[in-house]
Amino acid sequence: MSAVLSKALAFFLMIALGYFMKARHILKQEDSQVLMKIIINITMPAALISGFRTFSIDISLLFALGISVGINLLLLAASWLFSARKDGETRALYLLNMSGYNIGNFVLPFVQGFLPSSAILCLCMFDVGNNPFGTGITYSAASSVNGGSGTFSVRSILRTLFHSPPFLAYFIMLLLYLPGFRLPDEFFELCTLFGQGNTFLAMFTLGLIFEWHLTHQDIHEVTHILGLRYILCLLAVAAVFFLTPFDLITRQTLCLCLIGPVTTLSISFGLSCGCRQSMIAALSSTSMVVSFLLSLLLLLLWA
Repeated sequence: MSAVLSKALAFFLMIALGYFMKARHILKQEDSQVLMKIIINITMPAALISGFRTFSIDISLLFALGISVGINLLLLAASWLFSARKDGETRALYLLNMSGYNIGNFVLPFVQGFLPSSAILCLCMFDVGNNPFGTGITYSAASSVNGGSGTFSVRSILRTLFHSPPFLAYFIMLLLYLPGFRLPDEFFELCTLFGQGNTFLAMFTLGLIFEWHLTHQDIHEVTHILGLRYILCLLAVAAVFFLTPFDLITRQTLCLCLIGPVTTLSISFGLSCGCRQSMIAALSSTSMVVSFLLSLLLLLLWA
């Protein structure tokens, strides 16, 4: 348990350092865009590739894909149902912030830091099912209720996926390894070296983008949106952990994915749909805090 607490404290300090650097005007929130480019194009693909060092085909990987699609569909349906009588902006906020997970920038560092490297493959497969929702499906639904410009297009979603370096890294490695082709250990050692920087950069960037500018009347809506999201997600966590037959590492990985925060794309999509920036920032930041605390709680229970 002490090891979990010390690592969790390190994660908290990384986030706090990012926020401190912004608060002291040493860095700006806009600087997070540069760090995000480094994460998405270098450290995250390297971390994902390193997980293939111990790759083996397992039915649990397909299950991870199925549970990802299933929970996103459930959250999307719930957001549509529970926002049915609300105004267009509020409905868009429900749709954008109940479905979709920030796997690469939030859950991956936790999996890297607390679970064996083999868990990364399960995380990747979960993200394969999660990506279409975060990159287009939820935006299309939100746009339809609040006058945005987005339209659902399988082609546009596929284009987004195949222009994503982390997804490409996973897809190419999968194509190589399914027929039995194996890369040398030296290649994985290099990727591991590059990927080690992903945890710090991801946590530090979360501190940089953390914002809270919310009026009292909006707090109820934020609480309702995220409360509904996390209740459904925690029910899914309980079902996966106690009712599925897969090994402990697979179940732990899926549980961490299921309580991940709202995807960062919800910020830009929300602005495109005409939602207020204060509400978007509050939902994203609060979701990060809740997911951090829930992830820590699970890790302590497993210790």
